[in-house]
Amino acid sequence: MTRGGKYLSLSASALALLHTPLAAQSIPETAPAIERDDPEFEIDPTRIGPFDVTVGVELSSHYDSNLYALPDNEIDDVVFELAPQMRAVHSSGPVEIAFGTRTVVRRHADQTSEDSEAVRFSGDFTWSPHEEESLSLGAAFERAIEDRGDPEARDILAPGPRELDIWSGAAQYRRARGRILLDIRAQAAKYDALSSLDDNRDFSAYSGSATVGMRVGGSMFLTATGFANRRDFRLETDMLGQERNATTWGGRVGFDLAPGGLVEGSLSAGVFRYEPDEPTFEDRTGFSLAGNLIYRPRRRTALILDASSGDVATFRTGATGRTDLTGRITWQQEIRHNLRSSFSAGYRRSRFRGTDVTEKTFVGRGELEFLFSRHLSLVAEASYGDRTSDLDFDEFDRFRGGLSVRLRY
Repeated sequence: MTRGGKYLSLSASALALLHTPLAAQSIPETAPAIERDDPEFEIDPTRIGPFDVTVGVELSSHYDSNLYALPDNEIDDVVFELAPQMRAVHSSGPVEIAFGTRTVVRRHADQTSEDSEAVRFSGDFTWSPHEEESLSLGAAFERAIEDRGDPEARDILAPGPRELDIWSGAAQYRRARGRILLDIRAQAAKYDALSSLDDNRDFSAYSGSATVGMRVGGSMFLTATGFANRRDFRLETDMLGQERNATTWGGRVGFDLAPGGLVEGSLSAGVFRYEPDEPTFEDRTGFSLAGNLIYRPRRRTALILDASSGDVATFRTGATGRTDLTGRITWQQEIRHNLRSSFSAGYRRSRFRGTDVTEKTFVGRGELEFLFSRHLSLVAEASYGDRTSDLDFDEFDRFRGGLSVRLRY
């Protein structure tokens, strides 16, 4: 179970699902899907040369009831975090250039072997010659810390959490003018686990997709998408001499809703075809799903649906592949002009092909942010996760809860 972007702790298998251009990190807030129109709490960026710069820092302390995600004999702890962040934006006519960085320094009251430092640097360039046409280029480097609750996380306690260096770049061209929608994306990423014991986890991923849509009314397009993904492992064979590299391709149909209406985002479903390089492994076909929709029934309310299904990288011994189905519903609400909330419920099902192992994880999370001023806010948050598995030693449940102070300038 992860706590979203705050932890900078996604596993490499989850990151391999990304097919969207990278964006420079923005200053965190509780309900970002709700449009801001209150001057009392708007941040005025500092002008430094050609850039508008905003900075922030989050100081937090929380209780973790099961730090190592153990099935029994759980070990709890109190965790402290310091997370400074910066974003710089330059806009000139149709061009926008943005840079961002975020660091998370984590310390534990008792289990100091879990102490870690994560960091992310990102930058992107966007050219928008027309209101509904843009070309975006992005690049990022991240020192990521794996969460102990990830499906294939390290199960040895002493060395501390797994660290990964992730280099990534992406490009997207989108045109939604007139009756035709065209959305072309490409991404490359390199995942490098720092420990030599994890050399089998080092791989590069290359992905691309092309979506064509036809406007059927208002902001809605009916769409067809083709996609492909290639994974090349640094160690091309496993201990049995079997090839590890693979190609996945497929297609989906669905709809796309341009921003500005009651609902925006996209949803599509179809099939994927997984083709491993190892000739003794069978090709397989599975269900492909990709969706992100935002519904705003009122000005201060947003309901968000995220969903995905597809093939992801696996490192489990004996597994010939893994398929994840994920879904999350988030309710964001501005309760008062200075009180914001976010509540979400999520589900992930991981199936490990060749092992008959299935894991199911349910996560609930809530957050409240009280703004004292445009610069200072107090955040209370709590989450609970529960994972069941065909293997008893992979099951666990965990509660996390704590307080944070956010400063923004």
